[in-house]
Amino acid sequence: MFNTIIDTIQNGKKQFVSTFVTDTKLKTDLEKLVDAQTKFAKGQVETTLSIAEAFATYSKDAYAKAIAKAGV
Repeated sequence: MFNTIIDTIQNGKKQFVSTFVTDTKLKTDLEKLVDAQTKFAKGQVETTLSIAEAFATYSKDAYAKAIAKAGV
């Protein structure tokens, strides 16, 4: 889901560059920049989701241990 959103935005940037930038070297450099931004954004999402998943798992396990300890 997040990758689809990122790809949509980044493809819009590439389309803008392709449409309005006429200098070939600048166009190539901007496309490389957009590709780097895409890779970075996807990496950030992956890292954030991994942290959230680890936190949720840890919280669930800690809660289960607390319930077991309390004898409920």
